[in-house]
Amino acid sequence: MARQTRSSSCDSAPTFIHQNILQDPEKEICSFDSAHLSALKSSGIFPEGTVFRPYDREIRSNMVSSEWLCFKAFPFTLGLRSPFPDFITEFFRVTKISFSQTMPMLWRVLLVLDRIKNAHIPDLSVHDLPLAYRLRCHGSCRFLFYSTCSDPLILRATRNEEEWKSKFFFVKRNSIPGGAEYPVKWLRNADFRKLAPPLADLERRIQAIKVLPEIERSFIPYPTSSSQHSSSNMSDTNKVPILLDLEELDSYPTPVNVKKETPAITSSKPVTAPKPNPRTRASTSKKRKCSDTTTPTSEGFSYEELSFTESLEPVTSFLSKVISWC
Repeated sequence: MARQTRSSSCDSAPTFIHQNILQDPEKEICSFDSAHLSALKSSGIFPEGTVFRPYDREIRSNMVSSEWLCFKAFPFTLGLRSPFPDFITEFFRVTKISFSQTMPMLWRVLLVLDRIKNAHIPDLSVHDLPLAYRLRCHGSCRFLFYSTCSDPLILRATRNEEEWKSKFFFVKRNSIPGGAEYPVKWLRNADFRKLAPPLADLERRIQAIKVLPEIERSFIPYPTSSSQHSSSNMSDTNKVPILLDLEELDSYPTPVNVKKETPAITSSKPVTAPKPNPRTRASTSKKRKCSDTTTPTSEGFSYEELSFTESLEPVTSFLSKVISWC
């Protein structure tokens, strides 16, 4: 049975509902902390005026609220921004799946399909997808696409992604476009064909995808062209993709306090020059510039000033002993 909790970060926070879905909640403590949120706010990924909920390690991604909407950070590392492209938004509207219960593979497939729709098949619909995929629930009610044939429609979309479960955050629903329309609770099972009944001529559109060059059907992590991660309206500068680099953010998870250098203390006492090293080899003087060498006086070079006497003392002592033995 679901239970309610209040955030520990502020007393005025709305009630969150525990759905009791996560198999091991202690392993999914949020790691998207205040430093990450600060970087996200300044990135331009969300519209101006978006209200982000302060970091709270007690809240899990499967806790739901009618006022706050949970996002995983992962889709924004692919170049997506809020609001999502129309095709991707339509998928979540039709299926009623929450953003926070989707696995990385599903985002990769949707991203490539959105690119194909914009570039090649403008009439491609979410209702066409059940011919190629079914929705599979995999661990703690999280969904991915499962290919219905041996040749997947979208290629290279399956790969390991570390720590994506613990990187999430909440935004106020009424501060983003369409926020109030997104589901509150997680979906526990999904029949894709029932959620998205097939449309006429869907086989033609799916076949048109299959005959595209492999590169057009493949997921590319970091594209050179912004069209691969755009929404349907590329003329809008707000749709230019911005990659959220989580690895860079993780390199400084907390604000760094820069230590100010203490100014040097001046003194009226003269600075004493360091004593020459008696073991310094005489040959090193060859590498010195002319300005660093001792200027000869009228009486010639001073060996004492060049420390030759001290450096040769062990040698002369040894030679004296040899002569006495002979």
